[in-house]
Amino acid sequence: IERCLMQAKRIPGKKTVVFDGLDFLVNRAILIPQDTQIRVVDCEIRQKDGVFDNLFRGDNVTVDPAAPNGAPLSVAPICGVSIIGEGDARLCGAGKAATGYHPVLKETQPMVGDFWGWRTILISLSRCSGFEIAGLKISDTKGWALSFDSCENGFVHDLDIRSDVKNGDGVNFRSGCQNCRVEDIRGSTSDDTVACTALHGALKAFPHKNYLFPLEPYNSILPPEIPLDIHDISIKNVRTGGKHHGVICLAAEGSRVYRIAIENIVEAEPSERQAVVKIYTGYGGGYKKGDISDVSVKNVTANGAKYAVLIEAETENLLLENITHPVPENAVVHL
Repeated sequence: IERCLMQAKRIPGKKTVVFDGLDFLVNRAILIPQDTQIRVVDCEIRQKDGVFDNLFRGDNVTVDPAAPNGAPLSVAPICGVSIIGEGDARLCGAGKAATGYHPVLKETQPMVGDFWGWRTILISLSRCSGFEIAGLKISDTKGWALSFDSCENGFVHDLDIRSDVKNGDGVNFRSGCQNCRVEDIRGSTSDDTVACTALHGALKAFPHKNYLFPLEPYNSILPPEIPLDIHDISIKNVRTGGKHHGVICLAAEGSRVYRIAIENIVEAEPSERQAVVKIYTGYGGGYKKGDISDVSVKNVTANGAKYAVLIEAETENLLLENITHPVPENAVVHL
């Protein structure tokens, strides 16, 4: 795989690398060069048991050899990356997670969830423009299925995501993302199915509380004075099950979330979720009125969640339309 991608990198312009004909078992991240489409055709790409790494990431991240799970040395801009599934295309994390010693909690535990940083993300893109992820069945995640930090002009669509791990988000737009679309997402996630999460992610000393490593490779090396807003995101046609929330907008630490369109979000099965859609702040403070603004939420259907739409932040220009819940007074709740 690595020889193939190195050859592709030497070819100017757009190129396509095809995985087909057999299933693939990998022991480290597949690094995608600029202007490269990965096609996964009727096959499975799976991590070996005990692998602690992304399944895919851009080759623009320069890992620090002295601290390979920490903030990278640098992240170059990259564009034109895509992963497209055809037929029965499956991306899977390791069946058996790696284990490690958590020095804060003082215990050996599976290296899963957000405490263990960006290596738990199955598909991680940083500082990437013009990307597309589509047509895939995703399972056995070790953290978030897909995460993007400071990415723009992306299209994420037609995914089936199954995650029952701690902090198992589906599609996570982190600080600095803009002009992206999400459509036709289904599945069951143990945390937010689609998230717009504007926490600055500026470099901190780690461990930070229970967090051992940063979660956003590029954002973790930016100085805190650089604005890292999330804006102009469209989220449509999400059929969600699992825990916590279907779609969230979260802002804190001075970063803003604005011009977000959320439409056709259905809780496909009864769940113990707090809300199908949640708009809120927290995780570090620094929020002021209007940091979340110009958000439209249309056609949300709850089927067991406590609330259909829950709002826990002072917002500006918020449009709510056709929000339904079996208990009418729980359709839209401001706390």
